Amino acid sequence: MAVVTADDLRVLAQSDDPEAVLAVVNNELRVVPGFEVTAGQVILTKVQLVEELGEDITDVDAEVLAAGLTAKLPTD
Repeated sequence: MAVVTADDLRVLAQSDDPEAVLAVVNNELRVVPGFEVTAGQVILTKVQLVEELGEDITDVDAEVLAAGLTAKLPTD
């Protein structure tokens, strides 16, 4: 089972690509350009992250969001 970490969210937040997404690719979480994935693979977009937490993400906010996203991941 994949687990979203605060580090995953930091990598997404720091991406230079405004269209970057956190997605499940080959059963692993990765930050990739949005055009490389299908909608079903996307966990969170950079736009959504900034809308939810703003430009400056605190460690606590990142941990809480990561836990919430992990809970929503499908369990295969």
